[in-house]
Amino acid sequence: MGRHTLMRAVLGAALTVGAAISATTPAALAGTTTTAADQVDLASFRRDFVMRLALRDAMPEVRAEAWNALRGNADEAALADFLAVGYPNAKARAAQRIDRNYRYVKRVNDFSLPGSAVRATSAVALAGTPAAQTEYVQTGHAKAQELDRLNNNRYEEKLARMAQEDHAYVAELAEDDPGTQVRAAANRALSSGDETAIGLFFKYYWGIAADLDDEVFRRVTSDQNDVWHSRIRLLTETALAAEKAERESSGELARKSRADAIAAWRQIEGQAGQSSVDWDAERVTADRQAANWASVAEHARAAQTEQDWAAVLARAGQGSTSWAEEAEWALQQANTWRAIAAQARVNALAALDRDRGDS
Repeated sequence: MGRHTLMRAVLGAALTVGAAISATTPAALAGTTTTAADQVDLASFRRDFVMRLALRDAMPEVRAEAWNALRGNADEAALADFLAVGYPNAKARAAQRIDRNYRYVKRVNDFSLPGSAVRATSAVALAGTPAAQTEYVQTGHAKAQELDRLNNNRYEEKLARMAQEDHAYVAELAEDDPGTQVRAAANRALSSGDETAIGLFFKYYWGIAADLDDEVFRRVTSDQNDVWHSRIRLLTETALAAEKAERESSGELARKSRADAIAAWRQIEGQAGQSSVDWDAERVTADRQAANWASVAEHARAAQTEQDWAAVLARAGQGSTSWAEEAEWALQQANTWRAIAAQARVNALAALDRDRGDS
């Protein structure tokens, strides 16, 4: 995931648990045990993640909740509370709204007159993103009703004339587009054997499918990052608490605490390392999307058929830029998680050195 010094300033708790070596700590331990200052700084890492949610999340509930956590001089406690409570609650509220709007649009579509503007526009909205369905509930349905009032429930879709080149390009998208939803929409248009379906793909369903691919990517990567942050936060608390107990004890108790710390650091190394691998994979996905939209733009500039290639070109420019930003975000995330894994390994090795010196 890419914007999105170990662990939440390494958590408010980490700052207290391991922030300073006490005056009673043996000198040998003071030089090797971990403190919050030794960690990769997760404070800015987590703040970047929350800022990304505030700026780019598809759900207005999440954006608003994230801004609330960031406003003023929000400290780490506010960010931790948002990620632990505010974020899941906002997603739950969004899920309720999404379900409510979908059921509304579905009901409108089910009971609309065939051939009406309401039937046509509600079908398009049903295929779209939750944001598109919200817009339909708020304004689109009323606009369609007004069209039906003016045209006696007769709605004629104005589509560009199809050319063989248009069919060939949709077939190319069905085969090679990196977006799962775009490929599916293109295949549905082709399988109908109907020129109208190809025309509707160009006019509506290509853009709808691209929006769905974009939203799925952002949702999955945000949810994955939230899970990784939560796991690492808890493991860091465990590791730092164990090292504090080690410093404040001796003999068998110190060895037991040290073993607990080593186990926690090793888990952090493994899980942060896996997160970096996952983010590298997401970067590859985003890079493919960015390159694909650049290719779409090139095709649109050269196309001579009657499709609205100016609109396609505008969409391709926006898509290429947006996906390039996603790729950069993913690269930054992968690098940060690699640094977290490397720091955890250093901490585990330092504890092992203390263990050998104590035997």
